[in-house]
Amino acid sequence: MVKDRIVLLDSLRGLAVLGILLCNIPISAEPHEVATSLTLWPLGMAPASVAVWWVTQVFFQQKFYSMFAMLFGASILLVGGEGDAGPDAGERRRILVLRLVSLLAIGLFHGLVIWQGDVLNTYAIVGLLAMWARSWPAKRLLQAGIGLHLGLSAWGAWNMLKHAAEGGGDPPPAAMAKFLAQVHADSAQYAGSFAQSFVQNARDYWDYVSASFTQWPPTWPLLVLSLMLIGMGLYKLGVLTGKASTGLYRGLIGAGLGALVIVGMAETLYMVLPTHPWAPRAMARWLQSATAPVVSLGYVGLMMLAAQAKVWKAIPAVLAPVGQMAFTNYLSQSILMTILLYGGRGPGLYGKVDRPFLAGAVAVIWLLQILWSRWWMARFTMGPLEWLWRLAYRGPMPLRRERPTAPVPA
Repeated sequence: MVKDRIVLLDSLRGLAVLGILLCNIPISAEPHEVATSLTLWPLGMAPASVAVWWVTQVFFQQKFYSMFAMLFGASILLVGGEGDAGPDAGERRRILVLRLVSLLAIGLFHGLVIWQGDVLNTYAIVGLLAMWARSWPAKRLLQAGIGLHLGLSAWGAWNMLKHAAEGGGDPPPAAMAKFLAQVHADSAQYAGSFAQSFVQNARDYWDYVSASFTQWPPTWPLLVLSLMLIGMGLYKLGVLTGKASTGLYRGLIGAGLGALVIVGMAETLYMVLPTHPWAPRAMARWLQSATAPVVSLGYVGLMMLAAQAKVWKAIPAVLAPVGQMAFTNYLSQSILMTILLYGGRGPGLYGKVDRPFLAGAVAVIWLLQILWSRWWMARFTMGPLEWLWRLAYRGPMPLRRERPTAPVPA
């Protein structure tokens, strides 16, 4: 049962890291400010491009970030234990702190040097806070996590209503023209030489990190904290390890499907209105954020039931190796995206390719990572970057799997 539960967790990690790629790649192809926009996408609104945008916004955007943050919360318990009691509690706490501090350094390097969309530094900083809640009972963890998420959603709703009361709408033409000029200038830097793309990437990443932790309230770190606490509570209840009842997983699927329908209707309304006005766009974005954890848990329910079904159990089996080396796959996605798109690193397609091309590139990377992960994990105990990371907080560990020895004849 322990092995099965680990396989299920790995399957969820694999699903999350693959799903995140479809959300990340537009941010590698266009400036962040316009990458997820329907109307400001620089290459226009061709039907195929709009279709990819709609699928991404409804089924992927924020759902897999949420899932990955929940799973990261579960990993805090897996590494650090469920409290500070016991003879090995001090050692496990030390290892957990080293793990998170080294992850912070890796995240800063990833964001500054490779790709500005890094989230590892936020996970590490927030994880150092969330780890002190390891001893909380599951109910308290869920109450804190859900309560914090509801509070953030209420804050977002208040700001949306406040803006609507002040007249709503997009910025005035002069401000919009200045904004688009800056977007164009940033795009030219990313599409330029290696040095230009490198400097622009580092500048955007540092601006994002600084804003995340200096604005009040720091909504992004608090959102990650809420999801980690929820993940820790669900892990303690066995929901993320396949130990909950089938009825609960079916309930999660039903709730997730209902949330998907609501978000899908909101995104569709915004998409089909001729002028694509601010109000339905703002409502769709808010609903997307508020319901993302519900949809994520619906996907968890589907994965758990798939693992129990003869017809569908191949899906978690295929995804498990991807999740076992999720750290390697996440960072390699950034390398592949920037080689393909950033100037001075490869074909230099930044600003030149539409969403259908990007979706095709995602499908190719998915296939490569599924095959690569299966091949690697059949021969090694962990991913290559997982092994290097563990050197920082555990010391040397065997990488190659031991070959089974043949029985000695009597």
